[in-house]
Amino acid sequence: MSFKIFRNWWVFAIVIVLVIGILFRFANLDRKFYWIDETYTSLRVSGYTEAEIIKQISYQKIISPSDLQKYQQINSEKTLSDTLNSLAIEDPQHPPLYYILARYWAQWFGTSVTAMRSLAALISLLVFPAIYWLAWELFESSAVAWMAIAIFAISPYHILFAQEARQYSLWTLTTILSSAALLRSMRPEENQNPIWLVSHWTLYAVTAAIGLYTHLLFVCVAAAHAIYVAVIANWRDVKTFVAYYVAALVALIAWMPSLLNTVENFNQIRSTTAWAEQTSLLRLVSRWAGAVSIAFFDIGIDGSASAAQLALLIPAGIMILGLVGYAIYFLCRQTPKRVWLLVLLLIATTAIFLALPDLLKGGRRSGNPRYLVPCYVGIQLAVAYLLSAKISNNLDNFKQQKLWNIVISVLFLAGIVSGGVSSQADTWWNKGSGWLGAELAVARIVNQASNPLIISDTNIAYIMPLSYRLEPKVKLLIEPRCYTACYKNRELASKKPEPPKIPGGFGELFLYRPSSVLRSAIGQQNYQINPAVGNVELNLWKITKK
Repeated sequence: MSFKIFRNWWVFAIVIVLVIGILFRFANLDRKFYWIDETYTSLRVSGYTEAEIIKQISYQKIISPSDLQKYQQINSEKTLSDTLNSLAIEDPQHPPLYYILARYWAQWFGTSVTAMRSLAALISLLVFPAIYWLAWELFESSAVAWMAIAIFAISPYHILFAQEARQYSLWTLTTILSSAALLRSMRPEENQNPIWLVSHWTLYAVTAAIGLYTHLLFVCVAAAHAIYVAVIANWRDVKTFVAYYVAALVALIAWMPSLLNTVENFNQIRSTTAWAEQTSLLRLVSRWAGAVSIAFFDIGIDGSASAAQLALLIPAGIMILGLVGYAIYFLCRQTPKRVWLLVLLLIATTAIFLALPDLLKGGRRSGNPRYLVPCYVGIQLAVAYLLSAKISNNLDNFKQQKLWNIVISVLFLAGIVSGGVSSQADTWWNKGSGWLGAELAVARIVNQASNPLIISDTNIAYIMPLSYRLEPKVKLLIEPRCYTACYKNRELASKKPEPPKIPGGFGELFLYRPSSVLRSAIGQQNYQINPAVGNVELNLWKITKK
């Protein structure tokens, strides 16, 4: 095969993969469960707080799902300042940039599930030109840059989070842009003109500030950049040092209001992220391995996987881990320090920052893929370099060329299969597929009932997602407990409401995730409580007269 034919074939394949990746980002945007995190995005965007919902909703009034969802919709009563206030008070771990963008997006396109998720999907498309730029700055090779685009396009990880109404696509974009801007700023041949020098470092300061206002863990990217400059400049390039630290200082000063709010509300952050503080070491290690694998292959297997699923997942995972390990080794052996060091730092800073507390104190943050955006950027850049190098350097070795053609084809196919399976699913591991599967079952049972009423005093974080799956005929008699408002509002946290009086006129009565107090109170009203389908794990009970 001639080089020209070979090159044209892979260009065609990469274009096809890119098109498929774009289609997967917008396919069935509203299908998957609109889960806890996304409902809180809508809550913050609307300008309401959790405390307001809990104070306004009580057993005194029967409501419909739409009454609950009004707190997740834009209206004239709430402004952008209310959105910022809601974040600052109850979600200080989330910088405001994405939520500001999402608020304006919602004003233009509405607050439906499709509209809210489409912002993240659109932002994810900007990753393609950004990763081309970063790959070019690193490798000065269009072949590597196009391979990186293909890998990012078909990556199950990036497709998944492109369909989530959260800031992860924006975090990916800012990580890539700020890294590319840093490399461009450090190129001496590009910065002979003082105007260009100032322009490049200004661009870096802006992209770094945007990153800091996107996700709190962007500090790990900033740390990677600081280490990179220190090592590459080697304390002798005073010009680069001064320029970098001026730009970094500008970004830090711009970020200061958000940082101060985060520091002041650190205990609030701890209270709302306590779920991630405990796990076993074996479970943590398995999460690490799984987190690497889903960059290239993901068919939604979680902790409840069957033996047959594990038989497929484990060999695939081992092969992917081997490929990633070899890619990093190959990168370090074949490229200069200025190339491999940045890639390794993007991987290592975030991984170490999260893993050390997990290992020392117990936790699972380092095994949660949504916290590992910079790691995925580094890993996939390393793999892109390996694959492009292998198919470019082995044109005269038929066996080697055939082997790596197969590897690339399998990798692309794995991404396509993953995207196809995911696009048809109602839940996925990133949304807590175990408990969400039970929530879907709850919704189906209640929706099939005649004139149903749900009674509950569970956490508002469970009721909001469920409301998106309930039909209008379903009514709710609820007095929800707090989640993000508990720490700041002790009155809500300690509130002990009067038990409800069971109203008449409903065909079927259900009890959803009740507290022991609520169950006892209903039992004392001459009612019998039984599992709705003989499965207590559904957290749904049926209420009948004794």
